[in-house]
Formats: sequence, structure tokens, C-alpha cells
Amino acid sequence: MAQFGTPLMSPAETRRAFRALLLGLFAGLLSSTVVVTALPRVVTDLDGGQAAFTWVVAATMVSSTLSLPLWGKLADRTDRKTLIQCSLGLFALGSAWCALAGDVGQLIAGRAVQGLGAGGVNALAQVIMAALVPPRERGRYNGRITLVVTAGTVAGPPLGGLLADTPGVGWRGCFHLGVLLAAGAGLTLHRTLRLPAPGADSGRGTHRSRPDLWGAALFIAAVGTLLLAVTRAGDGVPWVSWSAAGAACVVLVLAVLFVRRESRAADPLVPLSLLRDRTVALSALAGFAVGPALFAAPALLGQYFQTARAQSPTVSGLLTLPMIAGLLVASGVAGRLIAARGRWKRLLASGGLLLVLGFSLMGTVRADTPLPLVSAALFAGGAGVGIVSQNLVLIAQNAAPPDGLGATTTLVVLSRSLGGVLGLAALGSLLTARVDALSSAPAVTGTGPDGTLPDLGALPPPAVASVQAVYGRAFGDVFATAVPFALLALTAVLLMRETPLRTAHGRPGPEQEPGPVRT
Repeated sequence: MAQFGTPLMSPAETRRAFRALLLGLFAGLLSSTVVVTALPRVVTDLDGGQAAFTWVVAATMVSSTLSLPLWGKLADRTDRKTLIQCSLGLFALGSAWCALAGDVGQLIAGRAVQGLGAGGVNALAQVIMAALVPPRERGRYNGRITLVVTAGTVAGPPLGGLLADTPGVGWRGCFHLGVLLAAGAGLTLHRTLRLPAPGADSGRGTHRSRPDLWGAALFIAAVGTLLLAVTRAGDGVPWVSWSAAGAACVVLVLAVLFVRRESRAADPLVPLSLLRDRTVALSALAGFAVGPALFAAPALLGQYFQTARAQSPTVSGLLTLPMIAGLLVASGVAGRLIAARGRWKRLLASGGLLLVLGFSLMGTVRADTPLPLVSAALFAGGAGVGIVSQNLVLIAQNAAPPDGLGATTTLVVLSRSLGGVLGLAALGSLLTARVDALSSAPAVTGTGPDGTLPDLGALPPPAVASVQAVYGRAFGDVFATAVPFALLALTAVLLMRETPLRTAHGRPGPEQEPGPVRT
């Protein structure tokens, strides 16, 4: 068996630290989806409207996405053990804030703090894992990370529904759970994790240049403006309007300024030189395209099962289990095959095809679509995400220099999260616009003048049937709109040049490349 672990840690200590990283990663990713199936109840309890449904989920994703480049840069210059503990502390603080929230504004603010910590955990777990395990062995360990990533992302809806329906616990239990998981991970890492100083593996030492604060400000302004514009589009602001055009111009100007700044900065927030590597650039593009399937689809599924099929939060969560099964099975098998053979392109291409198939089938769903067909679509889509998502990070890391692991890892994770955030905002706005277009009267949608979500229990049976029909067709149309994202991911994978995975840390040398692999 291959030996692994840093010189400061034995293999047994490395395994214990790795398990603690998985626990923290699970907590961070679970926070994005655990409230999805409980959201109708949360919004009702806190007197929120339709916009709250999107922003309670999006607040965590937005702050996590915007903070990823900063965490990545800090990982290349600062003690990573201290950083991971700080990020877990922020996550626990945000979780406690959410559990005590008295209105929607407080809940969204707490979710934003949660996202800052989750962004750090998400980026740093990948960087620390890369420091603990050689590239060739990462295929096996990436399979385990993928299991946790997919479980934390997609197991959230059933777990959140169960907690929401449990007497004496309710939806606030979703956030109490986050506090416990973060505390457990932080204490374990404090006892077990020992890492070399940043840059020690490359012999360069820690960077001393000042952080690129102007680049961070431009990035946050560009992404924040884009998210606000996409969220408002179709919800009071037409997609084609002077307001939308003005927002697009502002985003374009900010993006150009950001690229110009990063090309001239001594220590850029997102090194544009990384994109000169074809494998890294295509991994980031594929990650962006996979984001909507990984983050937006679970959020929409909870609303589909509760609104279009009139299911309870618990049952709605259970109906997402086929996607979880596809994720777990496919990610585990793919991780083992990549670790054993050192080859990955055929597997990722098959994952891209499954992703296209899953979205295409989901584009045909209606309120009365047989559940076996819905389950088959979810399983195919979940399997595609499980094969593609996490392995993109592994492929990019394999092409990166040792002192650029943090920036490279963050670039791919950032692209994936950004795709998820924009996907959630765009598909949510499309859903609202599509429901409005299909509805002929307020009684059909069940929404009030303040834009509140339909309450099926308060409507007469004929209106309930109308609401289900409208939402069922609207959800199918929205999922069909997401098919191009899956096609983009598949195209990016097919354009990649396959390089066998290295068997040791550092730049690949002739002695590190695997021999010919029989296929």
C-alpha cells in the first residue's frame, strides 16, 4: 500500500485528521441544503415572502462563493490549521445566529455568516487534503470526499424535512446540528492535524506581499451586482428592459476592471496565469457548468415535491433519495477506478452524458409524472454529478505546481460554487416568471399580493389541482432550461487532454508517471 502523510504525521494520524476534515466539510455543505425542504414552514413562521425562499438558500452560497478566493490566498501564505479552525468557528457562530433568528432578515444575515465559514471549510479541506495525500492516492481519497460532498449537499433535504416535522425540534434544529458538527470537527483537528508551513513543500516559504484588496473588492462588486440583477429579473423587473441592460453594463465594466487588476497585481486574488493551463481552465469551466446540478437542483426539488405534488417536508426529502443513491454509488466507484488506473477522461465523459440525460428527463416532468420516471431522472443526474464534480478538483490539482495548490483548488471550487449560485438565482427567477406566465388568476397560483408562497392547505380542492398543474409544468420547463449547462460540462470534459495522475507530490517527472494502462 502506498505510504502517505506529511513528515509531521504518521499514517494513522493522517487518517484521523482526514476524517475530521470530512466532518467539517459535511457540516459546511449540509448548511446549504438542510433547510430546503423546511423553507415553506420557515418562511411562514417568520412572515417572509417568495423572495425569502431564494435568499435563505442563496445567502450562504453567495457569501461562501465570494470568500473562496480570499481563503485560497490565505491558504498559500498562512498556517492552514489556524485557518480551518477559524472557518469552523465562523460557521458555528452563523449556525447559532440562525437558530435564534426572530425574522427573515436576521435569518439571512446568519446564513451569510454561515457561508463565510463554509467557504473556508470547503476551500481549505481540499488544500489540506492535497498536502496530506500524494496525487495518485488522491483518487481513492477523493472518492471519500465526493461521498461527503454529495451526502452533505443532497442529504440536506430529507434530513431538514425530518427535523422540521419532529415535534419539539422544528426547523431551528437544522442549525443546532450545524453547531455540533462544526465543534466536533474543530476539536478533532486541534488534536490531530500537523502541517508544514505554507510553501515548505516547494521550498519557497510563505508569501509576504500584501493581499490584493482591490481585486477582492472588484470581484465582490461584480458578482454581487450580477446576483442581484439575476434574482430581480423576472420578479418585477423584465429580463429585457433598460434596468436589466444597465445592470449588465455595470457587471461588464466591473469584470473588465477585475481582469485588468489581476493581470497587473503582484499577488493577485485569482492568478490569471492558471488559466493558461488548458486542463485547469477547462476544469474551472466544467465546474461552473456542474454547479447548477450540484446546488440549485436540490433546492428546486424540495419545492417541486411540496408544491407540485403536495407532499410533506419529510416525504419530499425522501423522494430525493434516488439522487443521493446515484451520487454515492457513482462517486465511490469512480474514485476507486481513478485511483487504481490513474486515468480519468472516459469516466468523466460518461458522467457528463449521465448529467445531460438526467436534466433532459427532468425537463419532461409534470405534476402527474409517474414517480419511477422522476426517480430514474434523479438517479441519472446524481450519478453524473458524483462522477464529474469532485474529480475536476483532482484533475486541476494534478496539473498545478505545489506552491499553487491553494489558488488552483480555490479556482475550481469557486467556479463550481459560482455556477451553483447563479444557477439557483437564474432558475428561481425563471420559475417565478414561468408560473406567472402559466397562471390566469391569483387563485391558480395561490399567491397573494405580497408574493407569498402558495399554501395548499388553505385552498379549495379545484384551486389545489390548478396550483399543482401550473407548478408541475413550470418546474419541468425550468429543468429543461438547465440542459445547456450539462452540455457545456460534457463539452469541457471532452476537450481536456488526459494526463495520468502523479504518484508523488511535486512536479511530475518521468519516474512519477504511471506506465501504459490497458483499457
